[in-house]
Amino acid sequence: MDEPVRRPRPLKIVGIVVAVLAALVLAVVVGLNIYVRAAFAPFYAEAEPVFDIPGVNAGFVCQDLDHLAADGSWLFSGYMADGSPSPLYKRAADGTVARLTVANPDGAAYTGHGSAITSTDRYAYLACDGGYLVLDGEELAAAGDGQEVDAIARVDLDFSPAFMNIEGDTLLTGNFYYPGDYETPASHRITTPDGTENPAVIYAYDLDPNAPFGVAPGPACVYSIPGMIQGVCLTDSGRIVLSQSYGIATSHLLAYDQARLTQDGTFLADGAEVPLYCLDSRSLAADVEAPPMAEGIESFEGRVYVSDESASNKYIFGKLYGAGVVYALDMNG
Repeated sequence: MDEPVRRPRPLKIVGIVVAVLAALVLAVVVGLNIYVRAAFAPFYAEAEPVFDIPGVNAGFVCQDLDHLAADGSWLFSGYMADGSPSPLYKRAADGTVARLTVANPDGAAYTGHGSAITSTDRYAYLACDGGYLVLDGEELAAAGDGQEVDAIARVDLDFSPAFMNIEGDTLLTGNFYYPGDYETPASHRITTPDGTENPAVIYAYDLDPNAPFGVAPGPACVYSIPGMIQGVCLTDSGRIVLSQSYGIATSHLLAYDQARLTQDGTFLADGAEVPLYCLDSRSLAADVEAPPMAEGIESFEGRVYVSDESASNKYIFGKLYGAGVVYALDMNG
């Protein structure tokens, strides 16, 4: 008498399939980590993970970060992938995280891109379409989780800021260029003395305690810059650092030596001719390649802090190699 054929039990088959899939996922994650760490070895050799970017698992797409001197906290601006009101996240010195919302001066919820956030002792400035919103620094520092912060004013600029940063007594704000998708005015596209085609600009405004909301009405000078710039900061050694990225391409942290800058004519900004300085190979001191989607940067205690959007739920792939954290590195040279 023949023995009955033994068929695999369904649960055993499911278990085998799950185990195989888990092994494949693990292999992909390990392989991606090895690749990213090798491809960007100079970055990881210098950069230290500092703290998590808040909201990356809750639909928040981080665009910028800022150290709020009033209480030692960190602010994160960005937008929600589902189009809901754009929050500000505040990370206290003890690591506690508060999620805030912002109201425009007309009372409507802020739903902007959140491309930039920066602050002085008195005010914070949040980028919006065509300019920036002014927030009260003390109110922002005191706001708790779930609270709404009211913008006290809106300031219009010549362009919509892609990034902003206050360095010393200067507000730096610039626009973003990518051909076809993000164009800039023809006057912003400049051929520099070394032949580089720079398609965007940074306006540098003096801080003025007697001016409305602490910023002079017109820029003191203009910098001509490369395309795809997401952030700007100054190092302790006087370098201008730009964060450059778009899509899944390699990011770059470009450091320019201010001591090597010379005036390259003038630029008509806000109706006035002001000195123009071109950032190109003549002053480029360092180019650090970094993982994709580096966003806003901030100079703090001698290091450049770098935010990233690739680990958000919108893009996901950055979660696979630990991109959901702020990295800090020394770019003083």
